[in-house]
Amino acid sequence: MAPPRLPRRRSDRLADLAAWVVCALVLVALGAALVVGLGIHRDLSARAAAEARERTPVTAVVAEDVPLVPEAGNRIPADVRWTGPDGVERVGRTEVSAPRHAGDEVDAWVTDDGRLVRAPLSGQEVTFVTITSAGTMLLLCGLGLGGLAKLAFTGVARLRAAEWEREWAEVEPRWTGRASTG
Repeated sequence: MAPPRLPRRRSDRLADLAAWVVCALVLVALGAALVVGLGIHRDLSARAAAEARERTPVTAVVAEDVPLVPEAGNRIPADVRWTGPDGVERVGRTEVSAPRHAGDEVDAWVTDDGRLVRAPLSGQEVTFVTITSAGTMLLLCGLGLGGLAKLAFTGVARLRAAEWEREWAEVEPRWTGRASTG
């Protein structure tokens, strides 16, 4: 035979409810981050495919020496020359990996009209932006939910302390044998 169940305090029921609500919100946040991540991945993949269709790789020649500048990173803007699809030699500015010397060949990307543009988005860039965006959303949701949980459980703890205080005030005189005279 099971022991009789004692009635649960209101604070216990509220603590259970708060825990269930926080867990449900965590699941909602995970689902939202997944949906956002998939949407970003779909959009960026489409953009990368469109850029790859609209841009053509060409070999360009660096027109100036490009020193390695550690503070600037590995990619430095430099003047380059290339021959466009129409056979006309052109000059423009693009980022090249440093260090480079005048006359070095580098890869560049041009549009159908021969205009110099950045390389199309790569699969790695699409994946990085997708993961970073979804991860940032999860982090922000986690911080918000953590704050909400802290508030909820602090309130439950205060309610629980008040209930214990009230119950002790009723039981203590009988338990210690000091009945209140008043």
